[in-house]
Amino acid sequence: MFKQKQTGFTLVELVIVIVLLGLLAATALPRFLNVTDDAQRASLEGVAGGFTTGLLLVRAQWVAEGNTQPAAEGVAVEMDGATIFVNENGWPAKTNNANNAGTTDMNDARCQQVWEGILQSPPTSVAGNGAVDGERFVITAQGGSTCRYALVINDAESPDYFFEYDVVTGTVTVTNP
Repeated sequence: MFKQKQTGFTLVELVIVIVLLGLLAATALPRFLNVTDDAQRASLEGVAGGFTTGLLLVRAQWVAEGNTQPAAEGVAVEMDGATIFVNENGWPAKTNNANNAGTTDMNDARCQQVWEGILQSPPTSVAGNGAVDGERFVITAQGGSTCRYALVINDAESPDYFFEYDVVTGTVTVTNP
């Protein structure tokens, strides 16, 4: 009878494989940890893109109705059954009435009106310093003519992930690290 020689991994080969797996895990782990940051960036950029598209649609409707710049403030534009009042430059400024739809008197409530009027199914939001429990965005007015839409991360307003809408020029600026 022949005695079969045992085959398999030696202790040295086993240690080498374990070290290689450890190096591979150490290299790949940071990439997987950044998935949350990437998701937050993508979420913010997606909402900002939809918001910008909504602004441009309202402005295009305003121009199609024969308005020219500068126009009287408080002109109403109908979009999908919603009434949106634009300022003298044709950019959305509020939704509740025509009075005082100027470019330099934005407040938290008006910024939220624009948010809810522009987006068809807007993410949940809170205006100003309200409770952020379960909300996706915090909406605040910045300097009278700019609205800031900040992403909520870990039940707090993020100082890093936000976009701003300038009511005077209609520009949307996304800020994320």
